Amino acid sequence: MGQKVVGSRSSLLLFFSFLVILVSKSKKQIKLPPGQWRLPFIGSLHHLIGRGLLHHTIRNLAQRYGGVMYLQLGEIPVAIISSPTIAKELLITHDLAFSDRPQSTSTNIIFYNNKGIAFSPHDNYWKQMHVQSFGGIRKDEISSLVSSICSTRGSPINMIEKIFWFTNFVTCSTTFGKMFKDQDKFIKLLKDIFILVSGFDVDDLFPSWKLLHKLSGAESRLMNEHLENKATRNQGICEFGGEDLVDVLLRIMEDAELECPITNNHIKVMILDIFVAGSETSAVITIWVLLDMMKNPNIIAKENLEKLTYVNLVIKETLRLHTLVPLLPPRKCREQTDIDGCTIPLKTRIFIPERFENSSIDFMGNHFEFIPFGVGRRICPGILFGLFNVKHPLAQLLCHFEWELPYGMNLKDFDMTETH
Repeated sequence: MGQKVVGSRSSLLLFFSFLVILVSKSKKQIKLPPGQWRLPFIGSLHHLIGRGLLHHTIRNLAQRYGGVMYLQLGEIPVAIISSPTIAKELLITHDLAFSDRPQSTSTNIIFYNNKGIAFSPHDNYWKQMHVQSFGGIRKDEISSLVSSICSTRGSPINMIEKIFWFTNFVTCSTTFGKMFKDQDKFIKLLKDIFILVSGFDVDDLFPSWKLLHKLSGAESRLMNEHLENKATRNQGICEFGGEDLVDVLLRIMEDAELECPITNNHIKVMILDIFVAGSETSAVITIWVLLDMMKNPNIIAKENLEKLTYVNLVIKETLRLHTLVPLLPPRKCREQTDIDGCTIPLKTRIFIPERFENSSIDFMGNHFEFIPFGVGRRICPGILFGLFNVKHPLAQLLCHFEWELPYGMNLKDFDMTETH
């Protein structure tokens, strides 16, 4: 019998909480959600900084103040939704009202004035770009990963390096083909940029900080060079015989009948969207699965592990225990809306796998107690690409190899503590 799906030690907030950032205050007296007391200039920041992991701190505050909570981060008021019922009201009943993303200094710099799928407004351009295919993963890369592990002949290996190499290589080859000579340099630049903008939006707090501009400029130059080479070589030189994503987007760019014409900058930001959503996240999920299964040898021993159905259960349980994005990306309100008796003003931003065996709960946005990929119009567009990037290589790794901890390592010494 399937067990009831319950929240992990970090509570349900990890999967369905997200920020609603108030960028303007109404002149009329409105009922704002309850929240912590605030100080001049810094607002509520002193309640969040230096108190451990941010999503754990917000969870603790939400347990005190309820499903809709009001904070102020510097000059920016914030409402935090941490209730499945209220999240459903906001993201389904009022989905269109909350379908935009807020814009910030750092996203404007990195994502070319927010022209990508992730941060562009919900308009005709966003709909046009959203329907373009991301392409599929290549079986050859999975075979290369398996062969690489086989070549070690049972010696201990660093699977973190192997998995990150695999996901980055798949994303690069799907996007650029195998002719992108600056792959390693490009991936390193992206990692540096994402480290700088993770957590609080540093560039919004310190607009004069130039490092982010320099890193983004270097990344842009690499992509410009590759796009120019692609355009002059004219097409479809993908090693596997078809077009890679850059070829497809360059061809689409020449379509004069597009409702919203696209430029090189649109193509570059689409590439960034894919790397943000499809590389590191897929690698982290795969690594967590392997770690959890080595800590639970009884799971590896199951006869049905080779079946993709059971691998699906394992992935669900991993996403429940180790959320990739504890605080889902914020939404911006397109019109003033009342949620749970509180007013959200105009321009508001807003390991037991069997537990899922007889459960209809999925992570495709239908069950609000479990939405690691978001929900509604702004649900992650790369769900299928990312899951394929996890499920199929994971199934091959579990099928071909026996997994255990390195020699002399004790399960009790295995540190599974979150770091961010």
